[in-house]
Amino acid sequence: MKQFSLIFAALFSLSALSAQEARSSLLNRNDDSQTDSLASKEPDRAQLFKFDFLLRAALDADNLGKEEALTRFNLDEARILFHGEYNDRLSYKIRFRLNRSFAQSGLDNSSQALDFAQVDYKFGKQNKWMVSLGKQSAMVGSYEFENNPIYEFMFTDYVDRILNLFVVGGKLSYQVNSNHGLHLQLYNTVNNTFDNHLTSNGFALGSIQRAKAPLGGYLTWTGAFADRRFQTKWSYNLAQFAEGRPTQAISLANKFKTERQMVYLDLQYTHMGTDHALIASRAINDFYALTGEARQLAQNVTYKSAVVRYDQFLTDKWEIAVKGAVETVGSRDDDALGNDFRTNYTYFAALQHKPFKKQDFRFYLGYIGNSISYAERTALAKTQFNRLALGGYFTIPVY
Repeated sequence: MKQFSLIFAALFSLSALSAQEARSSLLNRNDDSQTDSLASKEPDRAQLFKFDFLLRAALDADNLGKEEALTRFNLDEARILFHGEYNDRLSYKIRFRLNRSFAQSGLDNSSQALDFAQVDYKFGKQNKWMVSLGKQSAMVGSYEFENNPIYEFMFTDYVDRILNLFVVGGKLSYQVNSNHGLHLQLYNTVNNTFDNHLTSNGFALGSIQRAKAPLGGYLTWTGAFADRRFQTKWSYNLAQFAEGRPTQAISLANKFKTERQMVYLDLQYTHMGTDHALIASRAINDFYALTGEARQLAQNVTYKSAVVRYDQFLTDKWEIAVKGAVETVGSRDDDALGNDFRTNYTYFAALQHKPFKKQDFRFYLGYIGNSISYAERTALAKTQFNRLALGGYFTIPVY
């Protein structure tokens, strides 16, 4: 496949640059001896093991004024993070979600509860190269995903349902300079097997064939400008779930940040040869009232997403956070449905109080909403969700 050839060509080019840099570093023995000296130091025990606990809990009042209204205390997020550095070259990080299943997934021997478990190794002159192995965050252009998860009161479909966020694979990175980096990541397209992914979600196998190599790749550029106040994370993704039906995606993440404010804008476009995200497939099968063996994955589906978030400190202890997103789903193969037959709006606004300047601890009062509508020709029912939340979140540096 031509697209996969491009990714492997890029990997070869990065490797060639690494080899050239290694040859150059041999000519400068002073640099080598300095690096070897750094690498041979005993690890700093304070840096070798760190333990953080991420928590968000609230009193949530859902769908007020409706028959399905429910008010209860809710544990929104509970994650534990272990991380550390052995020396300036070798580091690791492991994070678990305590309110997710620890059951083993079929393809990569992982679980939904495990966000990542990876080892990072830097090498080359000035440690500009890095290789990462294990389960790791997808190298996708999305600041919504990169943001601390306890900050995001509701994720978009793109982050929560379309992307495979935490992937098992390997990543090769090159830090061009202090402001720009290039990254190539190869990974499993989904965490479960082809058969289990379909049958566990109520779909028949149909005529599509599983890919012999259900792999994907990200080619990502990270950049920083204006004394790092403006940052970018742009990625191109090529992946395969079913044989001969690739997924291609472009994700452009942009962020502006100062000491008192932050705003990000994420723009994404995804074309799936076979809809392993399942959002479009569920709507299409519902539209045609298909059941049992007739429920099959849609093909040639497009997902588009735009999300913006703005955080502003009003005083030293009070801030506001506002977020809005619009996402559409379309089908190139179904004239009855056409482009943009499903639209999803996600939004929230919160007033937050931060009592301690140097602690990542906040109380908040927020309104969170989500609305899904369909084109009139589909006659599919609109859904509406709203929540009023009073709670708090804390990144606790336990050790």
